[in-house]
Amino acid sequence: MKKRFLPFLMALSLIFPSFSAFAEEAETVPEENITAETQTSDLALAAETAVLMDAASGEVLYAKNADQKMYPASITKLMTILLALEHGKLTDEITFSHDAVYNIEPGSAHIAIMEGETLTLEQVLRAIILRSANEASNGAAEYVDGSVEAFAKHMTERAKELGCKNTNFVNANGLHDENHYTTAYDMALIAKELLTHEEYRSMMSETYYEIPPTNKQTETRYLHGQHQMMNPNSIYYYEDATGGKTGFTSEALNTLVTYAERDGMELIAVVMKCNGAEHYTDTAALFDYGFENYESVKLLSAADHTTTVKVTETYNDKPVELGTITAAPAEDVYHTLPKGTDTSQIKVETDCPETIEAPVTEGQTVGTLKVSLGGETIKTVDLKAQNAVDAMTDEQKAELDKSSVSCILKKVGIGVVVVILAFLILICITRTIGHYQRKKRRQQRRRRTRRNRRR
Repeated sequence: MKKRFLPFLMALSLIFPSFSAFAEEAETVPEENITAETQTSDLALAAETAVLMDAASGEVLYAKNADQKMYPASITKLMTILLALEHGKLTDEITFSHDAVYNIEPGSAHIAIMEGETLTLEQVLRAIILRSANEASNGAAEYVDGSVEAFAKHMTERAKELGCKNTNFVNANGLHDENHYTTAYDMALIAKELLTHEEYRSMMSETYYEIPPTNKQTETRYLHGQHQMMNPNSIYYYEDATGGKTGFTSEALNTLVTYAERDGMELIAVVMKCNGAEHYTDTAALFDYGFENYESVKLLSAADHTTTVKVTETYNDKPVELGTITAAPAEDVYHTLPKGTDTSQIKVETDCPETIEAPVTEGQTVGTLKVSLGGETIKTVDLKAQNAVDAMTDEQKAELDKSSVSCILKKVGIGVVVVILAFLILICITRTIGHYQRKKRRQQRRRRTRRNRRR
């Protein structure tokens, strides 16, 4: 019976996407991430909150109430996708539980996944990206952490690790809950992190995908994307847009995260609480502003700023050299500058010790690079250990002690030999001198005897 209703349910979700509940005192954006123009721009937006971020550097080019807590709706699912990619492979299989399928609001976005149906992780993520499928998000949550509740805690913890300071998730899909909130700035941080996954980059720009028949479904699912800035036939099409996620609930209104790239510069736009198509027009205005006024400049290549550091450990009041590490930036460093800025005066200063005490872990910060332009510091970059050097083990210390004792005994032995040789040499010298003295006395006696005879 459920199979007969699948085409009907799919048709409803395609015909009435705008009516689906697309699940869907604060700390401020760090000052070092905000350019001078961010707060002075007269760019007018209808969105209640918005952020434009350089995807390479993380710098904010425009902010409007960027740290104001808002209901995110379905842009929540970007974090769901991130955790799924961080903890699984696209070929992994997910079998949907009763709770995953049925614990969504009636009429909310879905692709009619059935209880007991098995899909690959890639198919689940495609359903989330293109159709904002709420049951697909639940399935991904259970796949990663066993339950939606545990996954929501995981989402919040991961958000904090990324630098999000005003975010709390209670579900994997963004369906409305008063305790489920984030900010435009925090969502931009999450969207930026997603770009580090090539699997996501390969999926985010596609607007169509087919899920073939499964163990529970005999028909193919045809998934069409909802993001109108990605649709060449839409009046809101934006040629440079490369991906993103839509969201809507009656409480959150329209929310939108979008990526765009032009002339090697990649931007992330987030707008929240928009009416009608304002989320598309505001996003286009943000991208136009960013591309027209800024450029992303490569300050330094990680490969060109590596240094070798000796690793030592003090044992028995003496430094013991254990090896070396290579210190380098974690990645190439970019910075967003107003177009036309003269970058010929960029200088890089290295602050890194010649030696460091063990143990050293891979990824440990061991120094910094300070990048300045026109005498003003514009970026400080951590130098990370590219390899690890462990502290000495008990066995190594025992071997060192044994070596020290052996060395002492060797020195004592050498000292004894030297004393014996010196004694022998002294005896030889004494005997030689005695021999010559006796010989001289005999000669003297002979001479006296001869003189006496002559008389």
